Amino acid sequence: MKEHFIKIAQGLEDIAEGLRAIAHTENKKDKEVNVDWGKETHCHTDKRKTVTVEEVRAVLAEKSRDGKTDAVKELLNQFGAEKLSSVPEDRLAELLDKAGGL
Repeated sequence: MKEHFIKIAQGLEDIAEGLRAIAHTENKKDKEVNVDWGKETHCHTDKRKTVTVEEVRAVLAEKSRDGKTDAVKELLNQFGAEKLSSVPEDRLAELLDKAGGL
């Protein structure tokens, strides 16, 4: 019986190690992590969803309706843009994150 508990504990430690490895890649786009779980090696690829202009526009419009129009304009200015369509596509995810904090 004691051996079963030891095996379970080892399994939980392996799972925790794998979850830590995944958590460390959270901010790295398209980062591949190999996690050794006992005898098998599992591969986790972190593929981030591409943020669209429409998604960002929806969030910014909601913030404007909530009376935060000046904050939205200032946020766009931080990205060197007067309007959303001037923000480079590769910075939309960053803009969306910052807009969520308004």
